[in-house]
Amino acid sequence: MSESEALPTRGRKRTNSISFTVEISNKPKKGDVYPLFLRITENRKHRRVYIGFDIPIKDWNPKKKEVRRTFRLHAVINAKIDSIKADATQLKAEVKDVSSAVIADNLKGKSSTYFFQYAYGYLNNKPYNTARNVRTEINKFLEYVKDEKLLFADISVKILNDYEGWLRKQKGNSTNTISKGLSKIRTIFNQAVKEGILPIQENPFLQIRIKEGKPERVRLTEEEIKQFCEIALPSDSLLWHTRNYWLCAFYLAGMRFSDIACLQWKNIDSKRLSYVMRKTKNTVTQGHSIQIPAQAEEIIQQYKPEKIDPEAYVLPILNQNRTYATEAELLIEISRKNALINKYLKKLCSLAGINKEVSFHSARHTFADLGRRKIKDVYAISKLLRHSKINITEKYLSEFDTETTDKALESIFG
Repeated sequence: MSESEALPTRGRKRTNSISFTVEISNKPKKGDVYPLFLRITENRKHRRVYIGFDIPIKDWNPKKKEVRRTFRLHAVINAKIDSIKADATQLKAEVKDVSSAVIADNLKGKSSTYFFQYAYGYLNNKPYNTARNVRTEINKFLEYVKDEKLLFADISVKILNDYEGWLRKQKGNSTNTISKGLSKIRTIFNQAVKEGILPIQENPFLQIRIKEGKPERVRLTEEEIKQFCEIALPSDSLLWHTRNYWLCAFYLAGMRFSDIACLQWKNIDSKRLSYVMRKTKNTVTQGHSIQIPAQAEEIIQQYKPEKIDPEAYVLPILNQNRTYATEAELLIEISRKNALINKYLKKLCSLAGINKEVSFHSARHTFADLGRRKIKDVYAISKLLRHSKINITEKYLSEFDTETTDKALESIFG
C-alpha cells in the first residue's frame, strides 16, 4: 500500500498544505490492542480520525502503513484504510479552501457546516424584526468565540456554559437576558437539525437547561404617571413630542410603537380608532376598534392640521414625505425611531425623578397593570391588548400582582 502523504517539491507553489497518513496509537486499549487513525496535517497541526479498528502492535507495518497479512482481518482493515484516505483526498480536491476540521468532521459523520455562515444565511429569509433580534445574539456569540469558521460540531456544552459565564461577567447580562440570547442560538441549532444539516445527537442544547429569569416588565404607577405629565417641557421639543407619543400609546390601550408610528388620519373617525395591529407572536391581526379616551383625544388634537390628508401619519414620528419601498425598509426606520425615542424617555424619567428603565413598551405594561387594578376583568383587558389567547393575558398580568401577595402577608401578620 503506498503512502498518500507527500512532501512539497522545493520551488513548487504549494496550493494546499493538507496531507494524510495512517498511524497506530502509542496507547493500548484493553486487551493490548492499539487503535488505528487517519492523521490529517494542516500547517503542522494534526487532527486524527479513528478508522474503527484496533489491532495488536505486532500486526502493524509502520513502513507500508498497513496491517500485516498475519492479522486475520488484514484485508478488511486495509480496504477501510484505502477508502477513508480516498474520501479525504477527494474532499480536499473538490472543496476549495477546505480545512482539516471540515475533512475530519466529514469523515466522522459530523456536521461540517460553518455555524455563522449557516446562521446568517438562515436569517436572510426572516422578517426584519426577527432577523435583527437573532442577529444581535449571533454577533455577540461571534464576539466571544472569535472564529467565523466555527463548525456546528465544534460547539460543545462546555463552550456554551463558558459563553454563559462570559455574558454574565463581561457583559453584565441578567439571567433573563442570557436566557433569551441562548434561546435564539438554540433556534439556529433546531433549524439545522430540521433541515438535516446537523444530526440531532450533536445538538448540545439537548444537554443544557436554559435558566429562565423572571420577565422584566417595567411599568409606571399612577403617581409616577402624574410626575411624568407634570414635567415642564418646551413646546414642540423632542422631549415634549416623546412624552406625547408615550402617553398617547398608554391611553390607547397600550398601543405598540410600530402601530402608533404608522397611525394615519384615516384610522380615526368620530372619536373612534380603527386599525389592524401589526402581527406579533401573541396578538391577533383582525381589525381593532376602540373609543378614543379624552386624554388621548387632547394629545391628537395638538397634531391635527387644518386640512387632513387621510393617508398622512397622525404623529410626526415617521417622515410624511418618504415612501418606503419594502416592508423591511419601513421596519428598519421604525426600529431606528424607537431606539431614539427610548433614549429620550430615559431623559424624561430622569427629569421626573423616576428611577426605572422605562421604554416605549412600558406604556403597554402600564396600561395592563392599571387595567388589572381598576376593572379586574381579564377578558376585557385581553381584548384591548389584542392577545390571541386569554391565558397569555392571565400570565402577563400575574407578573404584576405583587401587591396582592404583599397585602395578604400584611393581613396574616398584621
